[in-house]
Formats: sequence, structure tokens, C-alpha cells
Amino acid sequence: MAVEEKAQKAKAQHVFGKLVIRYGLASKETVQKALETQQKLASAGEKKLLGEVLVEMGVISPVQMRALLKLQRFYQLREREKPLLAHAVSKGFLLPRDEKRVLGRQMELFKLEKKYYSIEQVLYEENILDLSAIQALKESFAASVSPRLETESTVCLTEPQASETASRVSSERLKFLEEFFDVVVSSDHLEASLAWTKKPPSDLTVEELHALLDRHGICHGRSLSSDIVQQWLSKPGSKGSVVVARGDAPVPGQDASIRYHFDTDPLKVGRLRKGGSVDFRDRGEIPLVREGDLLAEKIPPIPGTPGIDVFGRSIDPPKPRDILLRSGKGTIRSEDGTQIFAARTGRPQMTADGKISVHSELEISGDVGLKTGHVIFDGDVKISGTITAGFRVKAASVTASEIHGGEIIAEGNVIISGGVINASIRAEGQVKARHIAGSTVEACGDVAIATSIVDSTIETSGSLLAPSATVLSSQVTAFGKMLLLHVGSEKSKSCRLVMGEDPVLKRKLSSLRDRMHYLKDRALRYKNAESRQRKALSGIELAIGKVVQFQDRTLLEIRRLEEQGALESDAESLHVRVEDLREAISDAERKVEKLFQVQDAVKSSLVRLIDRRTQCARDLAELQEETQALMQWARMKKDRPEIIVQGVVAAGTVIVGTESSWKATESVQAVRFVEKSVEDPHTGTIRKKVTLSGL
Repeated sequence: MAVEEKAQKAKAQHVFGKLVIRYGLASKETVQKALETQQKLASAGEKKLLGEVLVEMGVISPVQMRALLKLQRFYQLREREKPLLAHAVSKGFLLPRDEKRVLGRQMELFKLEKKYYSIEQVLYEENILDLSAIQALKESFAASVSPRLETESTVCLTEPQASETASRVSSERLKFLEEFFDVVVSSDHLEASLAWTKKPPSDLTVEELHALLDRHGICHGRSLSSDIVQQWLSKPGSKGSVVVARGDAPVPGQDASIRYHFDTDPLKVGRLRKGGSVDFRDRGEIPLVREGDLLAEKIPPIPGTPGIDVFGRSIDPPKPRDILLRSGKGTIRSEDGTQIFAARTGRPQMTADGKISVHSELEISGDVGLKTGHVIFDGDVKISGTITAGFRVKAASVTASEIHGGEIIAEGNVIISGGVINASIRAEGQVKARHIAGSTVEACGDVAIATSIVDSTIETSGSLLAPSATVLSSQVTAFGKMLLLHVGSEKSKSCRLVMGEDPVLKRKLSSLRDRMHYLKDRALRYKNAESRQRKALSGIELAIGKVVQFQDRTLLEIRRLEEQGALESDAESLHVRVEDLREAISDAERKVEKLFQVQDAVKSSLVRLIDRRTQCARDLAELQEETQALMQWARMKKDRPEIIVQGVVAAGTVIVGTESSWKATESVQAVRFVEKSVEDPHTGTIRKKVTLSGL
């Protein structure tokens, strides 16, 4: 037998003995005695497991031995996988608390199902890492334990002849040259220069310069020749510098992108005519998809090409940006997350923040009022009339003639061909209307208004497109640009226009954080309840073990008494003793049966708690994905915050940026507002300032 196999078997026996002691089935002395017996049997040529010896000694039952062997196997498998877990923590794949969580969950599953779940399975089932992250972890771990095929030492890439000659330059000569030359390396290590503050010696050779660069570790991209050195020496003046080495810059990769297989803006919300007005008649062609149609696919990011600095070291290219492909109602996302398909026939739709859905359609002839009641529909709603006061429409998207005092909540776009009067609109997509008065509009996408905005509040994560509209007595906040005709008047209240802020996104992120906090709190409560149930379950298992152990010892005693009764004359008293012991076994069986019932109830309760905590984890993962998608969407918005007014900005109008504001003391005309970084002439500090310029 190999030395390694002997060591493994000895370790296994050691683990088994520790488990017997831990669960109170035997004392250290008893296990030691069993080990001595095992060694004696092995010397006599009879090989037995420690568990088999303990069974023969009557210390444990065969059932207990099998259970302990399973537990021993569990710990052996876990020890093999622990290096992977330690690597995951050291490389940042996991936090230390995640490591404890994985090991704890692994033990829970073993106790419940008597089955070993690998570290990889637990990481995936608990939503700690996804499949791609697990694969990356495995590859990283494999690379760390495999022999390194390449070293990280710097290899000079100079010509062999030059290097050999340079190696013959004495250290004294190099020390002398360093009195003339400084080696200057750029901050990105992609360029190295030689600078001198006094005339170099006339007998300077190119080989000596190569040796000097070698001494400073400059070994890649050198550009030195005898002709260049002679040109230096022939130049007048005692100061100068020249680039002697250039590295290879890394080539950036390509960010991930999404290819859509349907028109993402069929209603042409915010489309401008050549004259700058909004086209309210152009409705476009409404697309229709069928179940199984491909709606969108992600083009994966393409990694860049590493570069090499002047020291010969590799420079990693910037990591290309990935993007989430978001699936909404009526769609199915592929397992690898790269494609979205229609799950039903209907109209495809994409919200401003990139979520793709497919909806059916509901047409309502006339008004939404007492006859229809509130309209709540999981699809697109088309209303030929008006949404009247006190009534709500909640749908994927809404199209109506007018809204007077009503409310709209839409997952997508809202199109009102007439006016929005004393109403409320909240849309995940874009909003388009002819005019707005006394209303509140909140949109993730652009807001397009044709004629006027009066006494209203508008907040959009996109832009306000109203190049033909007049804004009076209103407050508008837009993350992107605002295109307006006139702002304010002498007789109306002043307007307040805020650019570069996104209160809609802030509220959504705040709501997501609150929901995640709630789920984490619930998950923690379930986990604490699980701990109490597991503790109770361990106590029950220990009690069952003790009763079973009592039964085994009693059976052995009965056998001994029956054998003794066959030899002794006082068989009657022994018979009475045996019957008493049998009655004790019956009582123990009833006790065990009750304990098993309690155990089953506790296990069922524990399973329900685990299911609830697992559901919390799934819900939390969905919210985290949604938060990540929102942050990606916010970073991808390209419109520069600015306000363009073709007509008049009345006195009293306030323009607010992210860090500064401006108030009109008199009317101005045809201006553009932007917030710029400017230097304070008094303090010299850089600060933000709202500035205006003519168109």
C-alpha cells in the first residue's frame, strides 16, 4: 500500500473516532480501546473498520455506524473543496461572511437530505454567484494550482548584439554617465526619455546608452542608433532630452450592445419636424410579434488587446462594459441571458430604462368614467374619449384623446392627443401631449409637449421636447436637455427649470433599496428561526440516539440472560428479568416513535423556513439586478444637460444646475443655459456655474 493511501485511511479513522466522541456515543478511553483492538486484529491478519469494532463492542449500533460513515464522508469531501473556497475569498470572488454562509448552508442541506452538495452547487443555489462567475472562479483556481508556464520576469527586447555589447560596459563608466543623464519615464510607463543638463561626453557610444537603459529596466520599444547619438552630440547647448523608448499602448475592447428585432419607438414620441415642432400625427406602424419571435439579443463585449510598457510588462486593456438584457412581462430570457423571446402574441414594447415586454391590447370606445370604472389592464389600452376626473387607468401603455382630472400609471408610453388638465401621469416610458395645465407628470423617458405647459410640475429622466411651447408658472426638472419657445411672462408666477438632476431615478433607487432592506431583514429573521429549529432538531436527534443506544444495550443484556438461563437452575427469576427488559424496550420504542413525530414536524417547519428564505434570496437577486440595470441605464444616457429657449425668458425665471443656479433679473431672448466648471478669480478654486450664451 502506498504511503499516501495509508495516511488517508489513518486520517479517516481519526475523523470517525472524533465524530463518535462529539455525538456522545463513546468516551475517549472507549475509542482508544477500540483502536487498540483494531490494531491487534490487523496484526492477526483481520482488517476491520473502527466502526465495525465499536459495533462488536456494543458501543454503537449498525444504524449509527452507517450514519457516522456518511458524516465522515461529508467532512472528507468538504476538506477537499476548502482550498477552492479560500481562493474565492483571497481573490475577491467572495466576502469572508459568504464563506461562512456557504459552509453553514452545506451542513444544513446534509442534515436535511443526507446528501453532499458541492461548494459550487451551494454558491449557485444560494444566489451567491451565477454560473459565469463560478466558471471564472474555477478557471482562476485551476491557474493558481497549475505549474506556471510563463514567468513574470522582465525580458529585454533589445537586439542581441546591442545587449551583449552593453553588458561589457563597466559599472564605473555607467556611474560616470549618470552624472549627465536622467532617465524619465511617463506616468503611464509608455514612454521613456533621456534628459541631460550638461553637455554629454564626446566619446559617448550607443552601446553605453543601452547599458544605461538596462540599468534602469528600460527594455521594450527602444529607438537608439549611432546616428541618433551623433546628432545629439552635434547639437549646440548643454541641455536637452529625447525619447528613447516607446511602449505599446493597450487596445480597448468593445462594449456590449443590444440588437433589437422590433421598432423600439413605433409611436415616434418626441420626433421633431424640420422646423423644430413636434409631429403629433405621425403614429408610425405598430409592430406585432408572435409567440417565440426573437425580440432582442445581446452582442457580448469584446476584450481588448494588452499592451507592453517600456519595462516589458504587460498592460491590461480597460475592461469593456457589459450590459444587462432585461425581460419584462410576456417575454422569456434565455438561460445565458443573451436573448429575449416573445412568450405570447402581442405588441412589443421597451421602457425608457430598457425592459422589454409584450402586451395584448384593449380598446375602449368613449370615455373612462362611471360606465367603465377604473381600468386596470396588463396590456396596451386605447381610449377614444377622455379619462374623466377621479378615474385611474393602469396599463402597459395608454393612448387617449384627453385626460381631465384623472390618473394614468403606465409601464411604457403615454400618448394624449389633446390636453392634460388637472391630472396625474406616471410613466416608465415617454409622455406625449398637446398641452398641460395644472398637472403633474413623472416620466423615465422624454416628455414632448406641443403648445403650452401651465401651472404644472414635470420631472423626467430624459429630455423635455417642447420647442413650440410656452412654459408658465411651472417647475420642470430634466436630466437631459430642454427645448422651449418661451419661459414665463410679466403677469404669471416665475418658472423654475432644473437641469442635470434626475429625481425619478433617485426615487426608484430609493424604493429598491427600501425593498431590499426589507427582504434582507426578513431573510435574517428566517435564518434565526432556522437556527432555533436546527438546534431543536439536534436535541431530538441526540435524544433518539440515546434511546436507540439504550435499546441496543438492553437487547444485548437480554441475549446474555437468555444464554445464562439455559445453564442455570434459577431460570424463573431470569425469565422475569428478561420480561422487564422487554417491557423497557417497548417503552423506549414508544418514546422513539413520539420523538420521530416531533422530528418530522420540526423538519417540515425547517423546510418551510428554508423555502421562504430561498424565495427572499431570489427576490433580492431580482431587485439587485434591477438596481444594476438602472445604474447602467443612467450611465448610458448621452444627452448633455442644457436649456435652449428660442424666444423670451422672462424676468424672475430661475435656472438651477447640479451645484449652482441663476436668476433672470431682466428678460433675455434666444439663449442657451449650461452649467460649466469655472475658476473663481478671487480664490482660484474651480466651481460650477450656470452660464448663458446667445443662440
